[in-house]
Amino acid sequence: MSATHPCNAPSPRMRFVRLNPRFDREETLKLLKSELQTDSNDKTAYPLPVPWLNYKEHGVEFFALPEDFGLNRSSSFRSGRVYGMDVTSGAAVAALLFDLYDVVRPDSLDAETGRIAHDAQTPIRVLDLCCAPGLKLCMMADLAPPASIVTGVDISSHRISLCKNIVVKYHIDKSAAGTAKGTPERKSATDNATETANAAVEDAESKWTSTDSTIRLYCTDGTTFGTKQSNATAPQNGLVFDSNAAKEEFQTRGKRKRMNKSARAREKRRLLELQRTDESANASASNEEKETGTTTSYKSITSDKGETASDKRDKGVLVCNATCTVPLFDRVLVDAECSTDGAMRHIEKRQSSQSLSRDPVWTDANMCELVDLQKRLIESGFRLLKRGGTMVYSTCSLSPKQNEQVVQWLLGRCNDACIIPVSFTKKTKPLQSLAFIEEGSVPGTIRFNPKNGGGSDCDRAPKDCILPGSGFYLAKIGKT
Repeated sequence: MSATHPCNAPSPRMRFVRLNPRFDREETLKLLKSELQTDSNDKTAYPLPVPWLNYKEHGVEFFALPEDFGLNRSSSFRSGRVYGMDVTSGAAVAALLFDLYDVVRPDSLDAETGRIAHDAQTPIRVLDLCCAPGLKLCMMADLAPPASIVTGVDISSHRISLCKNIVVKYHIDKSAAGTAKGTPERKSATDNATETANAAVEDAESKWTSTDSTIRLYCTDGTTFGTKQSNATAPQNGLVFDSNAAKEEFQTRGKRKRMNKSARAREKRRLLELQRTDESANASASNEEKETGTTTSYKSITSDKGETASDKRDKGVLVCNATCTVPLFDRVLVDAECSTDGAMRHIEKRQSSQSLSRDPVWTDANMCELVDLQKRLIESGFRLLKRGGTMVYSTCSLSPKQNEQVVQWLLGRCNDACIIPVSFTKKTKPLQSLAFIEEGSVPGTIRFNPKNGGGSDCDRAPKDCILPGSGFYLAKIGKT
């Protein structure tokens, strides 16, 4: 690794948390502050709000903590009051769900992009195409309008299992999901909590438990999800989790934590029934789409014999023209698999490790394979997007080949794709150092580059220089 790599740049190191909106905000912050006073030697007034990703009224609120804070030992974390999540991942979800960061915000229907400005109370369908480990998925479920459907997809059974565990912790398990009235943690975060605070918590419980989004997880290939080519019908694949079914099962088995044989069989039948219902409901929608001409418009270029699928995609030839077997989505996040060259802690851990790394050594050949996968993922996400909907493509890489070039490839391939310019600097004060937020080479896209952080602002006060934990890229794309 060269000395000029962004991950080698000196900078104040912090970790980030997002507040669970089903718990009382002030109680959570009070508990978190009390833990920080005993856990860290840093005298800074943590937790520090992240100024450029702070819309409390919409639930978009991240806080910075000192790097040495033991989050796993924290009562705030173990009780489910906070999520440990990097702020750049939160930026991708915020850009996807809201127009708060759009350079030009739509009224009801944007004349240029055809985007529909959804009402805050109108349910939407949201897709996280590469959902593991599940933190972005939970943020979508927390902030989407009431009764929305949030779907997560991952090809790895191990990763989807980890994702399921996180969803169960924050959205199903009453002790950590903010839905258990009367428990000590919910009654008071500190010994001097008042009855007024308790009443506010109960009000929040009523609000969130009655309007929860439905979360569904699929173990299948994101590049073919929602098509007849998908392997979702294989025994080990398909719909593996539904939050409504999980809540019913938790109520049925009571305090017994593990599912017995009959419970597992009951869950399997319920999930298969739900999947078939979705496929049946989509049949009429697909016919309507064909009649109204709302399918994705691809550039038509004749291909030569002997070309590979990758060659055809690069030339704009439609490889997979299968009808979608699931209803289309209003919002799609494609946080694509990447080389992770922007993940600072990941790289530092790998560099300091004495054992052999499991990470691949990137060559021209396997990098081409990776970029091809990213193209197939962004294409799949766009295919599953409704007309008038929005998609965010993101990676934790700073490589133009994996970012801007993939986005440009989609724009050149799909006539109905357009960039929705976003900005994360328009709300912050001039003194706050935001040099790490750059515009990508595709105008309107964003790069978070910690290499450009630091400087006099960081020397003066940490609150003026809250750097992200990773390098990150995101592009917001509309479908006209």
